[in-house]
Amino acid sequence: MSIKNITSHWINQGLYVQLMKYLKIRQIVSLLTCLLLLLAVAINKEHKVFGIPLTKKNIPVGQSDTIATLRQAADGIQILTTGQIAKDIFGYGGNIPLDIYLKEGRIIKVVVLENSETPGFLADVVDNGLLTQWDNLSPDEALEKKVDAVSGATFSSDAIILSVQRAMQYLKSVPSASSQSILPSLDFKFFCVLLVVLLGLIVPWMTKSPKIRLFQLILNVVILGFWSGSFISLPLLTNYFSNGIRIGTALIPLLLLIAAFVFPLLGKKSHYCSWLCPMGSLQELIGKAVPYKLPISAKINIYLTYFRESLWFLLLFFMWLGVGFQLMDYELFTAFLFDQAAWPIIIAACVFLLLSCVIQRPYCRFVCPTGTLLKLSQQTKVF
Repeated sequence: MSIKNITSHWINQGLYVQLMKYLKIRQIVSLLTCLLLLLAVAINKEHKVFGIPLTKKNIPVGQSDTIATLRQAADGIQILTTGQIAKDIFGYGGNIPLDIYLKEGRIIKVVVLENSETPGFLADVVDNGLLTQWDNLSPDEALEKKVDAVSGATFSSDAIILSVQRAMQYLKSVPSASSQSILPSLDFKFFCVLLVVLLGLIVPWMTKSPKIRLFQLILNVVILGFWSGSFISLPLLTNYFSNGIRIGTALIPLLLLIAAFVFPLLGKKSHYCSWLCPMGSLQELIGKAVPYKLPISAKINIYLTYFRESLWFLLLFFMWLGVGFQLMDYELFTAFLFDQAAWPIIIAACVFLLLSCVIQRPYCRFVCPTGTLLKLSQQTKVF
């Protein structure tokens, strides 16, 4: 090789490295822009960032948060409110404050107060009788009782269970109550979900075998989808922006977030959508069963992509105005938890699953708000 060719080779290599650095910077800017847009929504919804309130709470003169936590009703019933003492315990969509009614040292009832939790999850918790598990128990008995989380609404039920425990510790004046370590339910289901997520994170770096991918897709649908309801969604992301992430109780979502936002910076674009999302996996599996696919021209594909992005910005715009926050609860992921999902969600999910027979991943490509966020955050051009 001549000196001229060697020189040309190194110049081209240098330009390539510089170009890659430039594109990586633009990708990081796109990611930060998307996260800031979502942060604005979270602030507008909860008026706090990572658990830090942005507005001062008005407390009547002569009262304090401590006094307001435990109050006495006229009939001798004590009402313990968990809003302050369990403010660092979060469900899927945010904190779940409770009123715990006590009489003669025993719990009469537990009532859920106004909250930001996904309605379907809370409805499932109530229907399964979780709130009645502590009826007629003393604080000591309530602390000792083993209460299992509700399947399909683990985040919500764990938050309620931990809040009741924190409240009972408060009543007993346990010094370490406010600093108690909150751990996830380390049961068989947790380890199964963790194993599937780790496989989805690691396997694509090691092999591109179609058979292994098919096995992973099936695991995503069965374990992450129908069994545990483990997925990324806009309510989950806004909850973390508003309240912060407690690693102990959010290990699985944290790993999914790494796949969604960190792996693309390492060259694995759309890693979460392609390898871990249960809705995307189910659409792909159904699509494999029908070899025929409707032809979609490049022009129509561009229009549908514009529609998806416009829908996402419109959704964010409404939430910036302070309205439409409940729309976040209507992503199709909750259809996996069919015993608590709204009928419109189940019907819409069935429609898109039928379409996936003849169109490749139609919901992912042309509608999904969370997928749009992830897609825009991976762009090498700043929008």
